[in-house]
Amino acid sequence: MRFLLTTIKTDCKYTDYAMRYLYAVTCESPMDVTMKTYGKYDLDADIYEDIIRGHYNIVYFHCNALNERHIAAVTEMIKKAVPSTAVIIGGMHVSFDTGKYMKMNPWVDYVIRGEGESVLYSFLKTVYEYEFDFENIGGLAYRVDDRIIVNDFDEPVDMDELPFPYDATELTGGTVYYETMRGDTVRTAYSQYLPYTKIRSLSMGRVCRELRYFLVKEVDRVVFFDRDFNYNSERAYRIFEYLMDNDNGVTVFEFNISGDNLDDETIRLLSEAREGLFEFNIDVASTNAPVLAAVGRRENIYQLMYNVTKLLKAGKVRTNISVMAGLPYETEELFERSFNKAFGLAEGQPLAIRFLRLSVGTMLRAEEEKYDYMYTSSSPYDVISNDHMSATELIRIRMVSRVVKAYIGNGGYRSSVPRILADTGLRPYEFFSQLTDFIWEKGYEDRLGKPESLARILYAFAKERYAEFEEASKFEVLTGAIHADLGKELPEEGIIKFERDGWDITV
Repeated sequence: MRFLLTTIKTDCKYTDYAMRYLYAVTCESPMDVTMKTYGKYDLDADIYEDIIRGHYNIVYFHCNALNERHIAAVTEMIKKAVPSTAVIIGGMHVSFDTGKYMKMNPWVDYVIRGEGESVLYSFLKTVYEYEFDFENIGGLAYRVDDRIIVNDFDEPVDMDELPFPYDATELTGGTVYYETMRGDTVRTAYSQYLPYTKIRSLSMGRVCRELRYFLVKEVDRVVFFDRDFNYNSERAYRIFEYLMDNDNGVTVFEFNISGDNLDDETIRLLSEAREGLFEFNIDVASTNAPVLAAVGRRENIYQLMYNVTKLLKAGKVRTNISVMAGLPYETEELFERSFNKAFGLAEGQPLAIRFLRLSVGTMLRAEEEKYDYMYTSSSPYDVISNDHMSATELIRIRMVSRVVKAYIGNGGYRSSVPRILADTGLRPYEFFSQLTDFIWEKGYEDRLGKPESLARILYAFAKERYAEFEEASKFEVLTGAIHADLGKELPEEGIIKFERDGWDITV
């Protein structure tokens, strides 16, 4: 019996990691198991033909919001060509409204809901042994004649019972993804959650052994998928300490951090780390209390800002700050206030604007009428408007976000942008809003991908603004700052060419 474990690649990195876990728990089965990932630009017809040539009896697709439509097209062709092929779909995206999903996708025979490792293992076991005991497999949805049966979710997985998802031969540099815990400490209304919330984490001994493995292999980066890595400050401290004590001088470790859970002891420890060893992602979302309350965020925003400010003053941890547009009760004016506070908090570190999506399985989707949400009818369910922010206002913020990403998404213009703010008195969002207007009015929006163009656009924009204030000497200083920032983005030969061509944006 041949079993294919597959997906279509997207920007959702957790899909690849989930596939590794599923393969690790099924590869030792008596079936002939193959794992394969198709490229995001592969044609549906080419994927279908490759699968048919493989003569698989069972095909499992791991689904997310970005590849759902491609998988649906491929499964339809597979079932029409070889109706006896059993098609299984799994992943968080199909773990909610599963009955509706199966009605809309009649080519899908089974759905694995929630944490799939034990569910898929049990399914393959009962099929291989010809028992077909589907009704006793928690987390499985299946068809009986014309009916769709959706079983309750399975019991949560014991993390320590899962095998290590990486093979020794494949870790040679690059980026690897890793998780040490599952479950949730806080249920935000815009995130997908399974019904069980209990935190389950790997034992410290296992975490240290596996991290040691990454260090020995000298991988470039380890990205932790843990939603709230420092939910337990003492546990987080011990892991940070272990990584500092065993630092190989190469590997970077990236974490999702709750800013208001950063304590003084941890900040003192991190101040002694190698610069570049750690990178933190901190989701501010909003700085407005009614907005945070509506989405279930209990953060004390002042405590968060105080803690992150102390962390950044230590100067050892790269910190990525993000805010979110489209949340309940937040007008464009209130969003501007959140952005300005987050910009001040970032202090030259990367800052990003994210946009709300009403994914299946989120509380906000269940409350869409309460806030008069309009959103796209197909995945990834981007918000179009709500009762406090019009579609035009949200489009405006999306335009500004492109400019923010280009200039400070990676912290790039950390000298020149603050200087413009200081010289002109513009607030951060006001500055980026005016810069956005300038870019679209001049037709430069397609040039935001090249460092040389970014420098020339900023120079042309600032030249107009500084002329209004008759600040020629300050503009000279700014020009030097823009040049210095560009020097960090281009190699020496690129700078030489830029200087030869000059500052004219028409170049």
